[in-house]
Amino acid sequence: MKIRYYSILFVILLVFSCSQQAEVDLNLNDTNGTIDTITAVDTTTINIPEFTPPEDGKITEEMADKYILCAKGIHNLIKEKAQEGKNYLDSVGITIDNLSDSSFIANNKEVIEQYNLITSGVNFLEQEKSIYIETNMSEDEFIWIASHLSDTENEAIQQRIAEELSEIIVP
Repeated sequence: MKIRYYSILFVILLVFSCSQQAEVDLNLNDTNGTIDTITAVDTTTINIPEFTPPEDGKITEEMADKYILCAKGIHNLIKEKAQEGKNYLDSVGITIDNLSDSSFIANNKEVIEQYNLITSGVNFLEQEKSIYIETNMSEDEFIWIASHLSDTENEAIQQRIAEELSEIIVP
């Protein structure tokens, strides 16, 4: 039961992370290299096969294998970018706790923008997209699998996925 709880929690976190992502176009200010504007463009299905959910609602072994590879890749990417963000904050003498202080945020917009660029900006989005391409899985398929793992017809495959992902699910 504990594995199932943590696997579902992990899936929810991944779905939220992925559903908030889109490819981003940056316009840089030539004088100081800061970001002037960010324009989101939805291109998440380019070079990735279109997904049609199975009529029976069952997750296949092949789908599970791709999902596991993709989930591990995205997890590792998130960890890597979080560490890069922490390293950046350390380099400017700021703690992660400062990022939840509204007065700090209001007075340090450049730091916040740079941190967000590191942890979820263009580079993150490009790497995330490459994970989908490498696993031959669309974001739609990933989200569909995540949202159908708790269905009774997928109980056995859910257990296998939970076991495979247990190394990255932290209790």
